Amino acid sequence: MPKRLLGVTATAATVAALALPAAANAGSHAGERTFQQTYPVASSLCTSVAAGKRPRLKSVTAAVLADCAALQSNFTAAQTAVVTARTTLKAEIAADSHAIALACPTPKDGAPACVSVRHAQTAAIDVLRAQKLAAVRVYYKTIEADRHAFWSAIKTLRGLRHVTPDKAIKVENS
Repeated sequence: MPKRLLGVTATAATVAALALPAAANAGSHAGERTFQQTYPVASSLCTSVAAGKRPRLKSVTAAVLADCAALQSNFTAAQTAVVTARTTLKAEIAADSHAIALACPTPKDGAPACVSVRHAQTAAIDVLRAQKLAAVRVYYKTIEADRHAFWSAIKTLRGLRHVTPDKAIKVENS
């Protein structure tokens, strides 16, 4: 019986260890992934063309590099916008939560001043959370639109019609 229990425990530990990387990726926030992580195929194509490792594409190298530069620039702008918005809004939410904690030292405090502050700050926090969610959605929609535009432009170039593009980027809420 103890050997059986040991085997079950070892199996459970192995499954848990394998699940950790997936759980870590699932909790990522908008804007935390790099350009290479967001667009792995596009970044690989851009890097290899820039390094001259695609001699068959010599005639379209300038166009590919221009499309790559546009994709990188748009990604950086979207990433900066969402990270700035998330950081700013997170600080404002923390300040509003702190105001509630100061006005209501005990969680069930029913004093009129506490109720008033809690009501006002909770409404403000709800608005800030909605703004944060909107910024995140704009980010994902922007990077997906940029991915689509990049691959549409690349597919028109000679020698690149059959390249498999990056997978679509789904809109997330974090």
